[in-house]
Amino acid sequence: MNNPLRFFCSAIALASVIPAANASILWQGNFETGDISQWNTPINPAGLSVTSECVFDGKHAGKVRLTGDESFLWKGNKFLNRSEFHHRNTAGMTHEGKETFFAFSFYLPKQFSEHKHELSYWESDKSWQQTLRFNITGSELSFQESAAKEVLWKLPNGAEPGKWHRIAIHIHWSTDPQQGSAEVWVNGKHMGKNHFKNLPAKDALMFTQIGILRTQEATVEEILIDGAMETDNLTELLERDKHLVGKTCKSN
Repeated sequence: MNNPLRFFCSAIALASVIPAANASILWQGNFETGDISQWNTPINPAGLSVTSECVFDGKHAGKVRLTGDESFLWKGNKFLNRSEFHHRNTAGMTHEGKETFFAFSFYLPKQFSEHKHELSYWESDKSWQQTLRFNITGSELSFQESAAKEVLWKLPNGAEPGKWHRIAIHIHWSTDPQQGSAEVWVNGKHMGKNHFKNLPAKDALMFTQIGILRTQEATVEEILIDGAMETDNLTELLERDKHLVGKTCKSN
């Protein structure tokens, strides 16, 4: 005969475990609100929207669309087109010695032009100093320390159109180039760990922007962003949504 008290206690114990399983997710930018309210103030919002036509997971994804129109020029700079989603941590989360576990997915309906496009980067909120970034040139994805002339690595088909790609990064923030590091995975493939100074000042608040930053051109280009998240551990960073990598959309 079942013991009602035992069943009740088991149910309470299970309920207490379920929230704990999600406690490691510090922030999500998956657009499941149907708008961009999960993100901070965007850069050139004219190019940003939410779509349900092609998603990484759930019902919505963010969309960035540049046309070369004057509305996409950055502060009147005729050589710079941009429109990006913006996410920043709370104060103290990127100070000296802190760690960031961050991931997002992207999808190109069509291949980008052969000009360099900055897909995502981390920058300081006071000095506006960019320290690391991901670039797309055609269908090539690359990663570099922003202060360096050469990229740290590149994947010829890392931004292949018609499929969802996922970037995961573990950053150890430091003003010391021997201590600062960035370790990256692309579509589950480990791209290595690189050491460099990634913090302009010990108390810097670093933020990330994801979208398209390119030289001014008339070409219409689009990219979809989805599944962005920040967590507090490497396991969650690499395991969540990994089964969706390479997903295609019905229109392709």
